Amino acid sequence: MLYGTDPTPRLRRRLLGTSALVVLGVALYGGAARDAAAAGFALKEQSTAAMSNAFAGATAGAEDVTYMYFNPAGLARHDKSQAAIVLNYIMPKGETNNATTSPPVGGEPNSGDAAEDAFVPAAYLLWSARPDLKFGLGINTPFGLTTKYTTTWAGRFDAVESSIMTVNVNPTVAYRINESLSLGAGLQIQYMDVLLSQMSAGGLAEITGEDWGYGFNLGLLYEFTEATRLGLAYRSRISHELKGDFKVAGTFLSNANADFTAPELVTLGAYHDINEQWAIMGEVQWQGWSTFDELRVVDDGGSLIALTPENWKDAWFFSLGATWKASETWTLRGGAAVEQTPVPDQFRTPRLTDADRTWVALGAQYKLSPSFAIDAGYTHIFIDDATINLPDRTGVGGPPALTATYENSVDIISLQGVWRF
Repeated sequence: MLYGTDPTPRLRRRLLGTSALVVLGVALYGGAARDAAAAGFALKEQSTAAMSNAFAGATAGAEDVTYMYFNPAGLARHDKSQAAIVLNYIMPKGETNNATTSPPVGGEPNSGDAAEDAFVPAAYLLWSARPDLKFGLGINTPFGLTTKYTTTWAGRFDAVESSIMTVNVNPTVAYRINESLSLGAGLQIQYMDVLLSQMSAGGLAEITGEDWGYGFNLGLLYEFTEATRLGLAYRSRISHELKGDFKVAGTFLSNANADFTAPELVTLGAYHDINEQWAIMGEVQWQGWSTFDELRVVDDGGSLIALTPENWKDAWFFSLGATWKASETWTLRGGAAVEQTPVPDQFRTPRLTDADRTWVALGAQYKLSPSFAIDAGYTHIFIDDATINLPDRTGVGGPPALTATYENSVDIISLQGVWRF
């Protein structure tokens, strides 16, 4: 891997095997900031209004155009065209003060806060073609990460810098079948760009990769009454064939190729207006991470470079929320959620110190006019302490054993503006 005396072919194979974890987003988390928003390395922060309810009822809410990310069928509920911009500032914390290696390689046991703050934007457009037919366009960041350790910390042979950026372009269409049933569908066009580094005997080793992938999403919205509705949505897997360069100390060594499939999501949400002022909502989401059972890396000739078992598991997200319409201009929201991590304890690395999460969210909307509204929201995510216990890999050209206990949390501030025209 990266631990040894020279960048030998064995070192090269081990480096690519570990590095590709980040190239694929495998050992990474979320939208420009690790531990930022959702389990694994996905991002949920696509709507300030929905986030303010901890995404409870997001699949059924359809309160503005930003909810199209969660269910494209919801566009059919709106009688006017809309445009929206969402800005999230994500402030993750992920650090350890007891990182140790065996055999020892020196370095600081304190990692510092490796999870860097980041802005994560999203934008949406709805065109009301006619009362029963709507077209939408969403542009957002469903996966991403930025983490950075020093080149002298104890785990530097496992991770130094990890960065993943995605842009998802999602044109959609929604059609109202009748007063109760609406259907929606969309195309996902996703770009992924990755950079990672870690220390090696030959210096800083770095790998980059990029790819375009394609998928689709479907949605159904059923309105039992004017006060009660149910939403069901599906986001397909998206396959990426990442291609990039492998360098050590700035010198190109080879090309690297690896496949990664973003997970499919199935979400069920419910929304109910208790009266003119109060509404309650809930959400359940299944995340299909169990397809990620191994990572296979090959060179341009198709020869095997590395085969790494991952054995991720499917994960669940549950949330409940409430909304209070205090006046014609003010609306207050709140919610809480619990979420499982898909990462088994024995496969956790410094690139992704993910663990089970508890969300607490609140927010407010102010309508400046019938055509313009502003939402602001805040979320704190409590994350269980995460342990790393990687075995000694020096016998196969890899780094030494690494143990550490991480303290993680996330704070998110979100702001959106919605125009109706």
